[in-house]
Amino acid sequence: MKRTLLGVMAAVCMTAPAAGQTVRLDEGTFRILVNGREVGTETFSLRQNGTGSDAVLIAQGRVVLDSNETTANVQLAGTGLRLVAYDVELSGADSRRIRASVSGSRASARTLSAAGETMKEYLVSDGAVLLDDGVAHHYYMIAKRVDAGATSTPILIPRESRQVQATITVAGSESVSAGGSTVTARRIVVQPAGGDTRTVWVDSESRVLRVEIPARNYVAVRAALP
Repeated sequence: MKRTLLGVMAAVCMTAPAAGQTVRLDEGTFRILVNGREVGTETFSLRQNGTGSDAVLIAQGRVVLDSNETTANVQLAGTGLRLVAYDVELSGADSRRIRASVSGSRASARTLSAAGETMKEYLVSDGAVLLDDGVAHHYYMIAKRVDAGATSTPILIPRESRQVQATITVAGSESVSAGGSTVTARRIVVQPAGGDTRTVWVDSESRVLRVEIPARNYVAVRAALP
């Protein structure tokens, strides 16, 4: 099983296929604030290779908070952005690496940490969106689900290797400022079952501009508008 999973991840994880034209959907930097104090940054890129059912989207990000760092790489496929694989690595007090592949309705996740290695399989519902804790650019996938008319969606929590259901509410349009510029953005409220409410602002191309988690006094805001 271990060799199989590693082989799948090596083949699909985090490099766009050579065929077809690669399009940059978004890239940039978020400033991260907690209790109104800037504590770190998130740099990211979203790139797509191919179109329609042959499309492959690669989301790559790096979050640095004081002495802790997270790298998150996600691969999605097709017009529905079906999750194919993810790779999340944490350094610092909770150092570990989680690598998983998704086939059909099942995810196979492998976690490496100082305590050793664990394997877990869990069910993945159709249309599930991966949201890693404290990674702002992942909400692009939520915005795309809203574009498709969704009012709820399953959410994968990679650090816990499990899935929960979340409701999604479009709460109108507001002005968002970043880097000295202002733009009108859609405000989306995401409520995971048993989790903290998140408010997300996205532009007309579903690019994430700002994320707030009020219960944690967490804010991620673009250093400059795209």
